[in-house]
Amino acid sequence: MVELFGAVLLLFGLSDLLFRFLGLGAYAHGSRREPKVALTFDDGPSERTEALLALLARHGVKATFFLTGEKARARPDLVEAIKRAGHQVEDHGEWHRPLWLFLPWVEWRHMAQNPGRYYRPPHGLHTPFTRLFARLLGKRVVLWDLESKDWLNLPPEELAERLLFYLRPGSIVLLHDGPERTLRLLERALPEMLRLGYRPTTLDDLAPLPLTPRLALIRGLQGFEERYNAKHRVARAGLGPFDLFRIEKKPFPGPALPGLPPGVPAFELHLESQRLMELTPFEAVRHLRRSLGKVAERVAEDPEVRLVYGYTYLADGGRILGLKTQDLPFWPRLVAGLASAWFLWLYRGELPKRKRPPARMAYLSREELLARYPPSTPASPPPEPGARRTPPPGGPA
Repeated sequence: MVELFGAVLLLFGLSDLLFRFLGLGAYAHGSRREPKVALTFDDGPSERTEALLALLARHGVKATFFLTGEKARARPDLVEAIKRAGHQVEDHGEWHRPLWLFLPWVEWRHMAQNPGRYYRPPHGLHTPFTRLFARLLGKRVVLWDLESKDWLNLPPEELAERLLFYLRPGSIVLLHDGPERTLRLLERALPEMLRLGYRPTTLDDLAPLPLTPRLALIRGLQGFEERYNAKHRVARAGLGPFDLFRIEKKPFPGPALPGLPPGVPAFELHLESQRLMELTPFEAVRHLRRSLGKVAERVAEDPEVRLVYGYTYLADGGRILGLKTQDLPFWPRLVAGLASAWFLWLYRGELPKRKRPPARMAYLSREELLARYPPSTPASPPPEPGARRTPPPGGPA
C-alpha cells in the first residue's frame, strides 16, 4: 500500500514537473521575431473587471481573459462587456480550487463544463490526466513565460519594473482580474510597454505554438537566470524588445590588455539569447549594432567603467561590429567554449561544428566604444519612471 501511494505521488510530481514547471507541449509564448505580447488575465470576472476594461481601452490594448465558470455565470454582464470590448475569452475551469483536481472525475467536470479553445489550469497545476482530458475536449493548454507576480504584497512600481525587465517579444504574461495591485501595476507598465515598441494583443493574434522539449527546457531555466541577475545586479542596457545586452559591472578578470590591467572596473556583456534566437543573421547584426549603442549610453553614465567585454567562440564575427578580440588562457577558454556550445544548442538548436574556432574574448575600451557608438547626448539622462534597467531589490520572489 505504501509503495502504491509512493508511486502515485511520484506520477503526480513528474506530471507537474514536466507539464507545469517546464511546460512541455503547452502554449507558453509566441514568435520571438515580432514585438507582439499577450496580456492574459485569470480568475475573472470580478468587481474590478470594468476598471480593467477601461484601462485597456484607454491604451487601445486587447487582451485575453481566462474566466472561471462559476464567476462567469454569476456575472454574465461582465462576460458580455469583455467580449464587446474585443477581448478574447477562454476557459480557466469551473472552480479555482486546485486541490480538488487531484480526483480525476472532478478534474474532468472542472474542464468540461465551459467553452473555450484554450484552457489554463488553476496555478498551472497539472495532474497525470490534465493533458489527456484537454485533448479529449479539444482544448489547448496555455501557460505563460512571464509572471507579473501581482498576487504578492509588493509595491506596484516594483512589479512594473520587473515586468518590463523580463518582457520579451512573444511573451504571454500572467496577470489576474481582481487585485487592485494589478490595475496599479498596469497603469505604470502599459504606457512604457507601448513606448518601447511592444504590441499587446490577443492569444489568437499572437498565435503561440506548443513548447518542444528544447523550448520547455529554456522555460524551466528562466528562474535561474532571474536569480543570477538579482544576485549580481545585472542590468539591461535597454528595455526595448530587441535590446540584446545585459551588463554586469565587475572587476575585469583579465587577461591583461594594453592599458587595461586586470581589476579595472568593467561591464561584462551577457547576450539576451531568447531575443536573438529566431532572428536572421542580417536582423541580428542590425539589432546588435543598435544594442551596442545602448551599452555605450550606460558606459557614458558611469565614469568608472574602463571597458566592455564578453566571451564567445563567435568573437571573430564581432569584428563586423568593431569589437576587438583576445586569446584566452586554457581554462577560461575551455569554460567559455563549453558555455557557448551549450547556448548554441539551447537557443538555436544547432550543434557546434567540428572545426569551429576556439572561444575568445571580444572587447572594446571605453574610448573605443564611445567613439564608435557615440551616445546621443554627452551623458545620457536617467531612466524615465517605470524604466528601471536593473532587477528590483531583493530579487525574485
